[in-house]
Amino acid sequence: MDCADGDCEHDWHYAPARSVLGALERGRGIAVARLRARPEDARLVYECIGRDTRWNHYVDSREVYLARLVRDLDLDLAPLVAQLHACGPLPPPSEPYDPDSDADMFDLPAGILAVLAVGGDEQALETLRDYVSNGARWTDALTMIARWWPVEWWDDLWLQAAVRVDTVEATEFWPAEQPWRRWRGRDGGLDAAFDAAIRERPIAAVAPRANLAAFSAAQLLDLMQAVGTDSGTLNLTFGTARHQGRELLELLNLAERLGPPGPTGVFGILLELGQQVSASSLRTFPNAPMDLNVAMLSDALDRLDRDNDGEWCGYDLLTEKLARVLAGTPPAAHLDAKDRLVRRLIHLTTGSPHTYERASYLRSLLLLDHQAPEHLPIYLLDCEADVRLLAVRHTALTDDARRWLVELRDDPIEHAHIRAAATERLHTLDHRPEETAEDTR
Repeated sequence: MDCADGDCEHDWHYAPARSVLGALERGRGIAVARLRARPEDARLVYECIGRDTRWNHYVDSREVYLARLVRDLDLDLAPLVAQLHACGPLPPPSEPYDPDSDADMFDLPAGILAVLAVGGDEQALETLRDYVSNGARWTDALTMIARWWPVEWWDDLWLQAAVRVDTVEATEFWPAEQPWRRWRGRDGGLDAAFDAAIRERPIAAVAPRANLAAFSAAQLLDLMQAVGTDSGTLNLTFGTARHQGRELLELLNLAERLGPPGPTGVFGILLELGQQVSASSLRTFPNAPMDLNVAMLSDALDRLDRDNDGEWCGYDLLTEKLARVLAGTPPAAHLDAKDRLVRRLIHLTTGSPHTYERASYLRSLLLLDHQAPEHLPIYLLDCEADVRLLAVRHTALTDDARRWLVELRDDPIEHAHIRAAATERLHTLDHRPEETAEDTR
């Protein structure tokens, strides 16, 4: 949590955002640059792997970010392997969430090892393959492996899965996901488990959680409203819809249709936001006078500041709307509102631990601040892929930016679409050698 002072019920807080640890906990690029310059502080990487500091581990990304640090700082993999094997079976959903539970410390080391294997680390590769045979969370390991590795690296592991299928509950299988989708029909025991999973959780037949980006907006909304959608898929679906730019009103109306949620989670946040900014008021946004739009959205942000109690969530929805409204006004209009929003966005990009919202804040800054590209080079090292992609396309071309663009282009653990974008940007530079940071403003 991130509270204004220590007088709260939380037993753990994010470190200050300006500290190396705080920046690392928030997945910021500045932490990468500082740790490369001071490798003696590399122990902090283990600290952030040992306690998952993602605000929402369903949608906030860390695997590539932390794997890159482990590799570049030449850190021993032994603590990651030990953490992997220390994790017991995932507790049932009915149990209260415990952020310090060994069972909840699985995803990060597994994901980091999977990414390192893609980069050619043989120890990471063999560790995960062996874990499928003897680890408690072997179904989760297979899902992680299939998400990151080419098929030929894991296809033979169906034999181990068939041997161990009776050791887990059917609800641990997601037949629409890999590797289970590929392995359908190879073994009677596996097929029986897949069928049982679909009977107990029908959404498992149609919701490949790792491939939600391929779903249309209508399909995403259907998943968000389906009774059988589990909380993990709800979070992933919500994040995907937000990344696709769903409108504020549509999400608020969806929250209203879902009905009163629990005290935590994305739908609770949306409902609270809907109570603070009434849906009837929001419906006036498209046709309301510009001054009224600005005033209403600014007031909603101020209310969020007062009522959110350190929760950080919901700002991207409102700041995106306000940034679009302000960007459509004359340059000399609403200067105070523009200045306040730019300062708020800068604070959110550096202070908020909810990292999947960071690209939204940067897009809004690019709309309002002509100097924003000068601040983007460090975001080439960010934890979120969409942030890195945005920085690749819009960063001012400082010496650091050029060097980091080459790194992204040549890094085997980087996502293919980001490598391609970096290649394209560098190719453009080769044909415009006179381009400088001044030219990108």
